[in-house]
Amino acid sequence: MNQKICEKILSRIASPEPRKLFLDTDAANEIDDQFAIAYAICADDIELLGLGAAPFVNSNADNPALGMEKSYLEMQKVRDLTCPGSDIPLYRGADSYLKDRYTPVDSPAARAIIDAAHSTDDYVFAAFIGCFTDAASALLLDPSISKNLVIVLIGAHDADRYKSANDFNLMQDRAAAQAVLESDCPVILLPAAGGTSVLTTTVGETAYYLEDKNIPVGDYLAYLMRRDHNCPRGSLRPATHIIWDISSVAVLRNKGFVSPEIRDALSVDDEGMFIPAEGKFIYNKSYDRDSIFEDMYEAIVKKAYRNK
Repeated sequence: MNQKICEKILSRIASPEPRKLFLDTDAANEIDDQFAIAYAICADDIELLGLGAAPFVNSNADNPALGMEKSYLEMQKVRDLTCPGSDIPLYRGADSYLKDRYTPVDSPAARAIIDAAHSTDDYVFAAFIGCFTDAASALLLDPSISKNLVIVLIGAHDADRYKSANDFNLMQDRAAAQAVLESDCPVILLPAAGGTSVLTTTVGETAYYLEDKNIPVGDYLAYLMRRDHNCPRGSLRPATHIIWDISSVAVLRNKGFVSPEIRDALSVDDEGMFIPAEGKFIYNKSYDRDSIFEDMYEAIVKKAYRNK
């Protein structure tokens, strides 16, 4: 990507017309994904084209296929709590990681990303808030989508402070990260440590805004915070959680996008260390935490389904 394309993308984000978004998520991995899904559904200037389930491996899933399937079921649950009867399509993603940076893992999610890019001449923003397997696979299956697909990545660490990029998302499928970062496709990189790590909230804040408001998804998000911090209903304690993934929606709403920079592109080597890459990319490491959470809570309270 060159300087001119970066400038056009930033201009498009700042424009009043709704942005088209495909959100790819490992929703059963960590609870920040659920917040991002609800935020994306409720954001009035986001046209959500679909949700894809990404693979992951951790204590919640002992293999990528199981992680993907659990993510699919979780994102379905959040969609249906947020907007019952919604026609937002759901897609299963890759059931394994890339075996190398040249070989895609075909999946309904990868094909949906390709179809979305071909469905319009406008930019399609595809945000990957889990590993980058589905992004890389879509690009490898059809490189022509680079003409109007913009890949938003939450991953790596702040390159100004760290030599290693090995956050959870990037480390899960390093070959996919290499395929994406070294492709011709425009990239917006939102680093983890030193970047989106400022997006913390608390059990108390989530409960204040979302709990007991007759909003099913609000109660569910508050429950997830309480569950992960051993804080039963009716009690409060100092408990903070990083909700990294909401940055992918906030930047497309031009909320809290404090200092987007056009920089020389970076990739990673086989050990996950930063290395130079060709071209430019958009890099944002500073965020207005308060304006992002205020925007998210207001969007959910305003737009999410309410019990009668």
